[in-house]
Amino acid sequence: MQVKLSIFFHLSRCFWYILILGLLKSTLVYADSLNNSSATVKVKMPAIESIVTLNKIVAFVNKGVVTQHQVDVGVLQVIQNFKQKGMPALNPADIESRVVEQLIMQKIQLDLAARSGIKTSDIEISDAINNVAKAQNMDLATFKENLTKQGISFDDFRQQIQTQILLEKLKQREVDARVSVSDDEVNRVLNSEAYKNKIDYNLSDIIINLPEQATAEVVDARHNLANQVYAQLQSGSSFSQVAVKYSNGPNALTGGELGWKSSATLPPVIATDLAELKPGDYTSVIQLPMGFFIFKLNDIKKHGALQIVHQYKVRHILIKVNENNSDDEAHQKILDIENLLAKDRNNPTQLNLDFIKYAKEYSEDTSSINGGDIGWVSTGDTVPAFEKVVISTPVGVVSEPVRSPFGWHILEVVATRDSNLTNDKEKADIRQELHENKAALLYTQWLRDIRDAAYVEMNDD
Repeated sequence: MQVKLSIFFHLSRCFWYILILGLLKSTLVYADSLNNSSATVKVKMPAIESIVTLNKIVAFVNKGVVTQHQVDVGVLQVIQNFKQKGMPALNPADIESRVVEQLIMQKIQLDLAARSGIKTSDIEISDAINNVAKAQNMDLATFKENLTKQGISFDDFRQQIQTQILLEKLKQREVDARVSVSDDEVNRVLNSEAYKNKIDYNLSDIIINLPEQATAEVVDARHNLANQVYAQLQSGSSFSQVAVKYSNGPNALTGGELGWKSSATLPPVIATDLAELKPGDYTSVIQLPMGFFIFKLNDIKKHGALQIVHQYKVRHILIKVNENNSDDEAHQKILDIENLLAKDRNNPTQLNLDFIKYAKEYSEDTSSINGGDIGWVSTGDTVPAFEKVVISTPVGVVSEPVRSPFGWHILEVVATRDSNLTNDKEKADIRQELHENKAALLYTQWLRDIRDAAYVEMNDD
């Protein structure tokens, strides 16, 4: 690709404008990679040498690139995240290579998402940004100012949010959709001795992964590295800092945070080691099929109390966004249906009849056969955007259109109740955690496979 380099020279009392077309070294450089430039390229002309600043290419990935500007933004974001969480400060030199690898993996996955037709809309991105701002008790203007103070441009942050949404959609399609948990698996855990004495652990981990079909020499080398990492922890190094520096896990740049895991659904080799720890301690090196692991115990939660859950009986109408229905088209259709129902606002009986009628006629969800009825739902049962509207919509009122990963919805909360769902909730929690454990293993394998299949070349210039 030819890149236009504009060079202005002050000669005597006037300015000369010189436009140069030239081929840059190596391969294609996309226009969107040329912003916020940092590297230096010299352009020679007869009797004139000028310096033009361009964005350095760090790595070539398939047909795209990872740039130094993207790396700098990523490093800054990781440092700010650690700072906001009150975690130990990071040395930028320790995390740059991890950020580069994360950007390489993002680029590989974004290429897959594009080839698979996975997209995101401006509305989805804006909703996600607004939710982040609200979570920090800020309006959008204040949130933008806060980003600027941290040295992060709003455009860069918006790009990060778009990337996260696309990667999550790709993961749902390529990994989560391939994982299933049977009733037998749930019941085996529920009836096990381990479950009767179960404890929830809040964990972080460090992973030194093993390549597929690793030789004995590679296994020994990775085991030695894991032992060196363990020695650093014993000498007093921060777990989160060591995780960022050495871990190959997808959660490395958050300090290895894993969240809550039940002792009843963890592999016995891990649960046994954790049972001997108190918060703040970490396990010895544990070898699993995917590599060598060290787990840190952050917190413990006992069980046994009744679980009273507030539930909502919900029905909805869904217009999907897909190759046959653009986001704008789906939005307009759901607005039209909302307008049809608006005339029943003061007539609950007619609203009930019409909602069922339109759900059967227009909704593209499997619940359409039941007039849009999806039954009783609890917090955590539906996607966040949908759940937020369920919680905020009064009983008997049709909501405004809401965008979810599935498309555009309108919904009605028919009734609410408080239920003792101790047994049902436990089953749901077990199923969810078994699903997450299986998905985490499959996700790690999938990431390794797509990394091996991709073309990646580091730019050492």
